[in-house]
Amino acid sequence: MEMKRSDLFTLLVLFVMLSAAVSSINAAEWLPGLGVAAWAMGLGLVAGTALAFSNFTDWMAHITSLIYGLFVVMVIGGSHVSIPAALSWRDRFYLIVDKIIVWVRQAASNGASRDSVIFILILCGLFWLLSYTAAWYTFRYRRIWHVILPAGVTLFSNIYYYLGKKPMAGYLVIYLVCALILLVESNLADREEKWLRERIRFVKGLRASFTIAGVGIAAVALFFAWRVPDIAASDTARGVLKQLNTPYSELLARFNRLFSTLQNNNLMPIDNYGSSLTLGGPRNLTADPVMDVTAPPMRLYWRAGTYDHYDGNTWDNTFSQTRDLTANDKTVNPPAYQARVSVNASYVLYRGANSLYSPSLPQDANMPSQATYAPTDDGTIELLQLRLASPLLPGNRYTADGSVSLADGAALRAAPRAYPRWVQNKYLQLPGNIPERVKQLAINIAGAQKTDYDKATAIERWLRTNITYDENLEAPPAGVEASDYILFRTKRAYCNYYATAMVVMLRELNVPARIATGYAQGELTSTAPDQSSAVYNVKVKDSHTWVEVFFVNYGWVEFEPTAGQAALPHQVSTAPAVTATPVPATPTATPVPGTTPLPTIQPTLGPNQTPGTTPQPGDAPDLLAGLRNTLANILNVLLMLLPFALGIGGVILAGLLAIRFAEGVGFGHLPPVQRTYAMLSRWASWLGIGHEHTPYEQAHKLTNYVPASEAQAQTITELYVENRYGAAAPSVEQERTANSAWETTRRDLRKTWLRRRLRQWFGRD
Repeated sequence: MEMKRSDLFTLLVLFVMLSAAVSSINAAEWLPGLGVAAWAMGLGLVAGTALAFSNFTDWMAHITSLIYGLFVVMVIGGSHVSIPAALSWRDRFYLIVDKIIVWVRQAASNGASRDSVIFILILCGLFWLLSYTAAWYTFRYRRIWHVILPAGVTLFSNIYYYLGKKPMAGYLVIYLVCALILLVESNLADREEKWLRERIRFVKGLRASFTIAGVGIAAVALFFAWRVPDIAASDTARGVLKQLNTPYSELLARFNRLFSTLQNNNLMPIDNYGSSLTLGGPRNLTADPVMDVTAPPMRLYWRAGTYDHYDGNTWDNTFSQTRDLTANDKTVNPPAYQARVSVNASYVLYRGANSLYSPSLPQDANMPSQATYAPTDDGTIELLQLRLASPLLPGNRYTADGSVSLADGAALRAAPRAYPRWVQNKYLQLPGNIPERVKQLAINIAGAQKTDYDKATAIERWLRTNITYDENLEAPPAGVEASDYILFRTKRAYCNYYATAMVVMLRELNVPARIATGYAQGELTSTAPDQSSAVYNVKVKDSHTWVEVFFVNYGWVEFEPTAGQAALPHQVSTAPAVTATPVPATPTATPVPGTTPLPTIQPTLGPNQTPGTTPQPGDAPDLLAGLRNTLANILNVLLMLLPFALGIGGVILAGLLAIRFAEGVGFGHLPPVQRTYAMLSRWASWLGIGHEHTPYEQAHKLTNYVPASEAQAQTITELYVENRYGAAAPSVEQERTANSAWETTRRDLRKTWLRRRLRQWFGRD
């Protein structure tokens, strides 16, 4: 193939479009040094263009690209700052291979990784693949959608998950303009080939006119493109998009563990509470509304779950026992603790969640859920998390009961230390990588205290006083344990790290403790005239992690080590009066006096089927709310079928690739015209046509089997005979004609062959 002047312009457009995707990721600052992906993109584009215009077969070109790509990616990885510059390139290569092996093992074992070079290798490999396939499909096959869609998915994904302050609309506009120009150029190229094949004359300056028109259309579209970010940021669009993410909560948790050095302020804060919590880097929580909660006017947390096992970087919930609960399920037999009350809270959600929130320890809710629980020594069970089979949507309402401690300092000081076996087995665990100085610090702070309550209070107070609250905290370097990192290196933290440090120090002193996650109380917006209930508006920025310490006879009691939150007074006299019922061994429904309950979702309704109006900021119409919930339910069904569709699609794709390989294997050395005829003959043999026919007889008989391929088979045969027995070599135009005819007839041959096979398998042939 010969490169034309117009192809140079197309190559420039490809470069600009892919550069927009690379630049957007670099601007998002997921990690320092991501600009090196531009080298992979540029070199991949050059390699793809060269191979597209070469005489290499498809498979030979792809293998060559794979070799070049691995070389480029490894060179980029070997030049990373984490690789010692004094090493030889051979040693750098071995070091990178070792890092990849370690990362794969961590991925297989659900572990965590802080090696940033792996993310850079993956990113460079991605952009090499994107740029190579973009050039290949553009210049070899003119399949522009194979170019536009992958680059668009990459760019849109980055923009959607980025929540920083840098503007991203410009990259999106550049991409859209380039995509429109490529569509115009591709359409014109197809037209020109057809006109040349049919010997239709056209003006030489037509391409320039088309290009100018394409740029004009793109300029008009530019105005509308500026509105795309606003549309994407709307409540309706985000509500639908968030539902697409919910089934992948565990996948996102695994991604966060394997790339824990990424800037967490770029990650979309979706309420997917998985079985683990990784201590990552900076975060930037917004003031977007999450929910309104109606509850008694007392200090409360809206808890989603707890974690017991710590490995120095990640918290996990190792309790695997689950139990299906019906709406308002009263069959749970919880431990009988003293000085606790059952508190009822009503929730109105403004965005989705995969778990039910509750005031402190969950008891029950008015919708079905799957409870993760901890079995105790006396046969009772302690509920840890209430998960949902299908996530809640913005606008859903529900009520939940939780067990809240009202024990004061005097009572907690008097609690005995005869901890149950199930508490000792789980809540005193510590990894072996915690430096000794962390334990010594805990002893210095609280070692002189006589009771567990005073030890916990002393550590809580020390953390609030000596560790500065900072949401821009960088993730700990590889091999550095998180509590040691903030206690001795940075002396800065946010809630995840505050809670981790306190639990680690308490466990070093043999005090059982764990972390809990969910939301802080939020902003008080109104209070009932009789002071029996209050409404709290909870925002994304109220997302929180705190500490729970176990006391014999009293159960789990919250502590607040985070300097950015108000302290928790463990005194009944300082807590507002609450009309509540002490928690019995088998709790009963306890409505809060004076509180008007929100509409109850009946058990026969799905968790996403919400009666009544949908409370949204700005009072969205009922019709819009119903439509949104309907669409979300449809999306949930589609997502349930997604694994099966992907499996079937994978089988079909593997079959098509196998057929494509089988039809062309062994013909890579042949010239284009002869190669197309050889593949046509192979298909003829697969359809039962023997090799004893002349080329024209074969074409005629093939037409009887596949009437739709008559014109193409005849064209390929004529070009083959002229090339095989004529004196002149085929022209470039004849080669293009043969390839075009083959691409058209190949589909008809596959369909006919498949129909014949199906008839044979079902005994109809």
